[in-house]
Amino acid sequence: MHILKLLADLAAVEPASFARVSGRRGVLTSLGQKGRQAVAAAVPLALGGVLTNAYAKRSSTVLDTFTLALTLEYLESEFYTRALASSMVFPGSTKSVIQAIAKHEQDHVTYLQNALKSSGVAVPDKPKFDFTGSKNGTQTPLFPTVFSDFPTFLKVAQLLEDTGVRAYKGQVENLMSDDELLEGALRIHAVEARHAAHIRGMRRALNANVRYWVSPLDEVITTTATAAVYAGEDAEKQAIITTTDITYFPATSATVVTTTPEKAVQSIKEAFDEPMTAATATSIANLFIYA
Repeated sequence: MHILKLLADLAAVEPASFARVSGRRGVLTSLGQKGRQAVAAAVPLALGGVLTNAYAKRSSTVLDTFTLALTLEYLESEFYTRALASSMVFPGSTKSVIQAIAKHEQDHVTYLQNALKSSGVAVPDKPKFDFTGSKNGTQTPLFPTVFSDFPTFLKVAQLLEDTGVRAYKGQVENLMSDDELLEGALRIHAVEARHAAHIRGMRRALNANVRYWVSPLDEVITTTATAAVYAGEDAEKQAIITTTDITYFPATSATVVTTTPEKAVQSIKEAFDEPMTAATATSIANLFIYA
């Protein structure tokens, strides 16, 4: 079973609660033991098969979350590694910034791999990636100049980083029963958010119409294939917050911050990163993975 099937399985199965289990080793090992014999007899990515066969009714677990997170970190780490190894021209000091981001992504990969290894479960191999989106030349590329044109590279980087931020947020509730794992995931989430803001800042330096955070005022960089990255990010309601509850400052004084109902709604849309489901993360990752 290769990584595409694994991600599809993670997206398709039902949520389950693991509140009765605590501790990184206990949580992950309890999910991996039943499939250990199958892992030994099958291909390196049999972890997906174990999940499907043994836990088809109860996914969205700690193991699923860490495995999906590892795939996304593989994706980002390889993306920056290839960019740095390419002949693309990095303006000014931007190369050192990308090098720092690449180091962070590799650190995330190592952390997630170690978390799985220490629990005795199989660690999925790194998938095969094609960041042009051509599936190794089998279809028309989405980003043919991703590693030759710096602005295009930054656009793809923004898509990947924003995906990472939303994907981690979407999986956090699966880790609520374990403080250690929750802290690790939230630390990675915070770093990914900083990456996203920095990439957006680099695009701003090139005069792109983009903010440091996701905003409905950002210039559109998605195509039909990548629209899922920002689908739902324009939500005006989070929990009990609705547009009818907005309090804003009317333009009554030059000393008071002023706005309008429309701008207040826009601010709500910008204020919250909407969580991303495993299914959506799967569809985005699949754009750059081939068998």
